[in-house]
Amino acid sequence: MGSSVPKTYVIDVSAEAGGAGDLDTIGGWPVLDADQAWPVCDCGERMALYFQVRVPTDVPHFGGNQLLVFQCPADSDACFSADTQLPPNYWDEPPANDRAFWRILLQRNGTAAELPDPYLRAHRLILHEYEDVEHDNDRLPLQDFKVGGAPFWVQDAEHYRCACGTDLAFLCQVPENFDFHSYLRDPDESLDCPSFDDGLLLGNVVYILACPAHCHPAAAYPVCQN
Repeated sequence: MGSSVPKTYVIDVSAEAGGAGDLDTIGGWPVLDADQAWPVCDCGERMALYFQVRVPTDVPHFGGNQLLVFQCPADSDACFSADTQLPPNYWDEPPANDRAFWRILLQRNGTAAELPDPYLRAHRLILHEYEDVEHDNDRLPLQDFKVGGAPFWVQDAEHYRCACGTDLAFLCQVPENFDFHSYLRDPDESLDCPSFDDGLLLGNVVYILACPAHCHPAAAYPVCQN
């Protein structure tokens, strides 16, 4: 038997529309701290809120935080592998990409924005507790959309150290080619917003690693594999 890894939650998309104040959504009203502006891509476009979840309190390091994942609607690519030690301000100046077209935030005292994301129809997400496992010869970690637990690496495991000196910890996994595109308010928008056709970080399996020391709200790095 694989060793137990508790504090894992599977994320499912509900058929119910999301509303202002919902904490777990695709699209919707981002729950941002008062001093946190809606992220803007280096290209000048305001980023789209792909999803947000309130991390359950029993998930180590990040319990009780609001996780928000944004990406530019016009600019997309994979986040490329970097050296283990990440440089200062890697969330604004990713070491292996030309520019930061994504923004991952962990907020502690947020309130819902006045307006919802203009690109994606708000849908509620439902979190279900699950008993995950570490990767071994008997069982494999869950491959689904999840927060907490252990990553299911489709290639070699990747490890990074935050600029503050703390090793990043696994927080969330998004499956390959997760269909955010189907939640567009207007499917024709994809003609002007090509990143929705490409998928979150080019449709790769996305592993979100974040700084457990919370040295900066955006101290997180997305690992892309396929």
